Amino acid sequence: MQNRSTPDQYMLRLPVGWREVVKAEAKKGHRSMNAEILAAIETAMRIKGVQLEKAS
Repeated sequence: MQNRSTPDQYMLRLPVGWREVVKAEAKKGHRSMNAEILAAIETAMRIKGVQLEKAS
């Protein structure tokens, strides 16, 4: 059984140059890189019609 108070972790490898782009976009939105990546994934999933589980 997984403890839901601990978020899942995943090692992410970005193509060369993407880290700087994500970092710049995160700074524009006053977010962390992690928050920026999560927002991008959430947007992409919403466009595809995928409902993500709400964090509790």
